[in-house]
Amino acid sequence: MTKAKLNYLLDWVIGLAFALSTATGVVLWLAGSGGYQGGRNPAFRTTILGISRGTWSDLHIWVSLVLVAGVVAHFLLHWDWFVCMTKRLLRPSRRKEREACPIL
Repeated sequence: MTKAKLNYLLDWVIGLAFALSTATGVVLWLAGSGGYQGGRNPAFRTTILGISRGTWSDLHIWVSLVLVAGVVAHFLLHWDWFVCMTKRLLRPSRRKEREACPIL
């Protein structure tokens, strides 16, 4: 697989994980508190769209972990570019010595 195809696939995985993490986070946020609260929470065992609160929470955690792993992989895949840009930004500007960073 070429680096461009790997980048494309990884970007799709990151985008999908972001969308799912956002959606599950919004569902959990709108559902209110999910804690037991000593029996004072009548919505403790409620389901949201037919899925239990615990399942929503698990889905949110796992999708978010995929998102973090994808971002780390993306960062590592572009490591050379990050190093080049960091050097370029931290060095005083010298037009003659300015190296071109790889286009990814």
